[in-house]
Amino acid sequence: MASLPRGTLQRLAIAKVEDARLLFENDRFSNSYYLYGYGIELGLKACIARQMVAETVPDKAVLRGFLDHEVTKLVGLAGLAELLKAERENPEFDVRWAIVSEWSVESRYDMIDVVTATAMRDAVENAKFGVMTWLQRFW
Repeated sequence: MASLPRGTLQRLAIAKVEDARLLFENDRFSNSYYLYGYGIELGLKACIARQMVAETVPDKAVLRGFLDHEVTKLVGLAGLAELLKAERENPEFDVRWAIVSEWSVESRYDMIDVVTATAMRDAVENAKFGVMTWLQRFW
């Protein structure tokens, strides 16, 4: 993997969400769903990168985990588990987190319907309770 500075990860996360929105608006629901989830993955990786200290080699588990695509594992590596737990006390956020946490890299092989894609779009982009809005507070 090429070097990915935190700023690059942030820009990539935003670009994936913007691309997902364009796909959604053009009835390309499967690819939209996938890119929304990928945007969240990259946002979490930006949060992990924020913890990296220059001239310090991270623990091997962190390095291996960074390559993971499982959203819930990335939350732990990002040091956000307790903050997420607290945020999930809000039912508006909790329902959106539940939708996002169902995403997997394997969804690229799934045919996603408009209802599922709409739920993912709201889960990621909701201005007040969206997962991307929450992540941006920590990256």
